[in-house]
Amino acid sequence: MLEDLHAETYRVYVSDTLRIISENTARFGGGTFAKQRYYDVINPPKVDERSGDEIAADIIERAGLKVKGAT
Repeated sequence: MLEDLHAETYRVYVSDTLRIISENTARFGGGTFAKQRYYDVINPPKVDERSGDEIAADIIERAGLKVKGAT
């Protein structure tokens, strides 16, 4: 388990390093480079499916705010 974690951490480190090197080289030479991180490919970020109103209501509730009516 710990060995797997170390291996995964190493892969993410190496891939991020190579991505930064390729980005710097591409910017210097006018080429393209990989924009997405290896970590984001193997662990995609969660997508929030809520509407804007639902997100705002959730934040207002968790922050303990009171909303005054618009006049």
